[in-house]
Amino acid sequence: MLFGSTEASEAWGLATHFSFLFALFRQQEWTFLNSKPLQIYMKGIAGKGVFISGGCGDIGRAVATRFIEAGARVVLGDLLPQRAGRVVAKLLGATAANYVRCDVTSAASVTRALQQAVEFLDQIDVAISNAGTVTNEPFLNVSARGWHRTLDVNLTGSFLVAQAAARLMIKNPRRGRARRGVILFTGSWVQEMPWPHGASYCASKGGQLMLMKIIAQELAPHGITANIVAPGMVYGGLTKVIYDRDGRLAKLVDKTVPLLRMCSPEEVAGSFLYLASDDAAYITGTSVVIDGGATLVRRE
Repeated sequence: MLFGSTEASEAWGLATHFSFLFALFRQQEWTFLNSKPLQIYMKGIAGKGVFISGGCGDIGRAVATRFIEAGARVVLGDLLPQRAGRVVAKLLGATAANYVRCDVTSAASVTRALQQAVEFLDQIDVAISNAGTVTNEPFLNVSARGWHRTLDVNLTGSFLVAQAAARLMIKNPRRGRARRGVILFTGSWVQEMPWPHGASYCASKGGQLMLMKIIAQELAPHGITANIVAPGMVYGGLTKVIYDRDGRLAKLVDKTVPLLRMCSPEEVAGSFLYLASDDAAYITGTSVVIDGGATLVRRE
């Protein structure tokens, strides 16, 4: 049956409309397939001010890069001379990154570093306590000096950075029940389990875990969250050098990590970005363990 004049006109219009949509879809599909990969970032990161202690190390730089890519501005705090630190920051982002010298074992140095960071960032939205040190030696050989040094950097340093940052964050304007700030720590997969020759390091990371929980509990009413990113064996820094040089470490990794490899600094960085994003606004007082299953205690 043939269409009448009105029906024919409507049918033709409908067919033309679908033809246009199909052509547009194919054009967009072609454009998508031939364009650069679409970058989708976590919500609420763009425009944020981020401070990272130990920012010039492998993990620190990887974390800074992820935040800068997502539109944040970052200040690296570390022990490098000012000129060398600024070179590192410039390589990460000419206008989005800066450097301040920061000794996390000194309250005065931490306070000064964060004040200088505010001058660049306007305000501290995210503070990441990443500076750390490790000394592996049998318990009977641990010296008081070595013990104190490890705890001064890993535990007291975390306390000083978190406290100084929180005192600034609590002054940040708050919209309703939105967060005022985020405090994150670089923990370790051995924060809750022993590791041979790791008395001072494991103790410092276990203490850091409880410190984080106290901070999360006390500052939650003020709109400040606190969490830990706890990496396993990271292929970076001194560990990378030892791993490449000493086959015994490679064998140890194979025996310890179910995924049969170390993680990269970049694999660690993503969790920091997530915990600082709006997608993690309701997460506080917890640890994200990135250890390839090492805490599962692999058995042959």
